[in-house]
Amino acid sequence: MSVTNMSSNIIDPTLLLIPYQLNIYLGLFIFITGNISWIGNIIVFSSRNFRGRACSIYLIAESYFNFLYFDYVLVIRMIQKGFRLPIINRYDVVCKIRQFLSQYTHQVAFTLITLATIDRLLSTHRSIGFYAKLDMYFEAIMSGVCPPTVLLILGCALLRNVRQVGHRRVMPTSTSSRAPAVNLSYIQQMDAQLTKMLLLQSFVAIPSFFPFGAQNLYSSITEDWYKSPLRIAWENVFIELIRLFSYLFYSTSFYVSFFTSRGFRKAVFQVLRIELFQKPTDPIKTHVQMISTNVTRKIEHKPA
Repeated sequence: MSVTNMSSNIIDPTLLLIPYQLNIYLGLFIFITGNISWIGNIIVFSSRNFRGRACSIYLIAESYFNFLYFDYVLVIRMIQKGFRLPIINRYDVVCKIRQFLSQYTHQVAFTLITLATIDRLLSTHRSIGFYAKLDMYFEAIMSGVCPPTVLLILGCALLRNVRQVGHRRVMPTSTSSRAPAVNLSYIQQMDAQLTKMLLLQSFVAIPSFFPFGAQNLYSSITEDWYKSPLRIAWENVFIELIRLFSYLFYSTSFYVSFFTSRGFRKAVFQVLRIELFQKPTDPIKTHVQMISTNVTRKIEHKPA
């Protein structure tokens, strides 16, 4: 082996210690400055001069998420990578909490500071009514369009996954094909129940959310219009009706599950001590019991 290869394989111990020292000293510096930063933000933006602004709410919330990120994720990293204490490997709870916080706290903090920036951008727009119009359309979309749309998309995805599981069931040709057939029948029943539940949920979601969003949009657009007393009276009737219907989606989940799921109905009747459903007998278990009984009888009647 040449001298060059031997020298390249020799590593200075100081170089190996640098990553640990960085996690200790640089991590400690970032920890101290970061805590001063989020504490200062909370004190300043909670003061009387800033608390009334919308961007201050975003920045205060962003500071709390920074607190979680600095005082847990960074501290665990300093202990694990700097002081070489295997706290993540030794405690599963610490590992899971750190994984969750490291994935979501900085993303939420970035989202909040982005919203604060957008708020300042819109508030400094030349058109005075631009912010109000944007807020009007945003509220109508988020309250009237997004909830039923998300429900329909997730429901269709769930149905597709259930049907794919049903198609993946391979029916064997052996004598033990009864159990897969039972599983396939169960998947088909669950598919049918999910279909009914989603159709009914969609039917309930449409009159709950779409009129609510349309009413908010209509009220915002016609706020400065001249309206006769009769029109105002009729609008108040429809507004109250639409507002009450917006609670319909949240008050019917029990009934949707009751009418679409046989297992849910059975559990309800069992809770109410109404024995309308009898426990079905397993044909395989019954057949095995009959065979064992016949064998026992033959042994007992066997001649000496």
